[in-house]
Amino acid sequence: MKRREFIKKTAISGAICLSPSFLTAAPAPEAKEGALLYDIGWTFDLSHHKAKECSLWIPLPSDISGFQRVITLGSSSDAKEHYQTDSNRYEARTFYANWDKSAVEKTVAVTMKIALRDRQCDWKTKRICPEAIEGSREYLAPSAHIPTDGAVAKAAKMIVGNEKDPLKKARKIYDWIVANGYRDESVQGCGVGSPNAMLSQLEKDGRMGGKCLDMSALCVALMRASAIPAREVLGIRVGASRFSAAFGAGEDITKAQHCKVEFFIPTMGWVPCDPADITKLVFKEGIEKTSPRARALADKFFGFWENNWMAFNHARDFDLYPANSQGSLDSFGYPYAEVDGEYLDPFSPSSYRYSIRSQKGVR
Repeated sequence: MKRREFIKKTAISGAICLSPSFLTAAPAPEAKEGALLYDIGWTFDLSHHKAKECSLWIPLPSDISGFQRVITLGSSSDAKEHYQTDSNRYEARTFYANWDKSAVEKTVAVTMKIALRDRQCDWKTKRICPEAIEGSREYLAPSAHIPTDGAVAKAAKMIVGNEKDPLKKARKIYDWIVANGYRDESVQGCGVGSPNAMLSQLEKDGRMGGKCLDMSALCVALMRASAIPAREVLGIRVGASRFSAAFGAGEDITKAQHCKVEFFIPTMGWVPCDPADITKLVFKEGIEKTSPRARALADKFFGFWENNWMAFNHARDFDLYPANSQGSLDSFGYPYAEVDGEYLDPFSPSSYRYSIRSQKGVR
């Protein structure tokens, strides 16, 4: 059994307290509003897939220093086999359940209480431990969906020019994506996250449309090509935003998944940002990118995550544990399921009959 794997072969129920942190993040100062508490519940019912083997993998949150704390996490299921694990390349916390063909009821319920604070970079230099700097280098490497050569390398060179300072390079890339990107409502879910597809569209049409994973993946690829460690962070909106309705969610958050970005500066640690939400703001509010409101929020969202969004993981191009039938996952911000080895569309909750609800919690 791997050191980080924590498997329970029997039913998991009730609440357990979690403390491990798998996203090493730069500590954020106390938010003026303090921590917000959210009670979140997932329900799944695959019982309509009769006389078929069903397997389900659900992304779960973990602690992030200065931003997110998992207070309780509980689960129950009638599956013969179900457990929690983080045994995968990115240590992405996962709930897994499997039902054999004879199972009549195929249900899962996951509940959690989460404390969230604003994550605001203070832009002060800090002493970052050598281990953190060394660990960040993993996020310079390309992957199946995050190339750093070809069109990406060419675009990165054009954007950053002769700039040497990594923070200034990161800001140039962020601003360029906001200036050239637009939100495309026809895209399913969070998008596919292909930087080459985005750049190809820009070359053809003079602009590039997509959603949060598309914008975030391009941001990450351009930063990695510019020698800045970077990664997407998959998560979900869990409540209203105090900045704009475009950034918030109601109590039904089944389709509120959202992807953000963080990049590593050796004198600051991991720095948050969110270029995709600025393109969403412009679309939802019908304002110009050059308007004072859009420019002010673009400045705010470089170095900031609001306390109404919960992070799952930064897993991309990786293998689930236990192994699924369809192979490596592109990303893990949505539940993933297979029925007799065939993939279920995560953008269609009705195929799982799943829902996610969120309410402001109480202490």
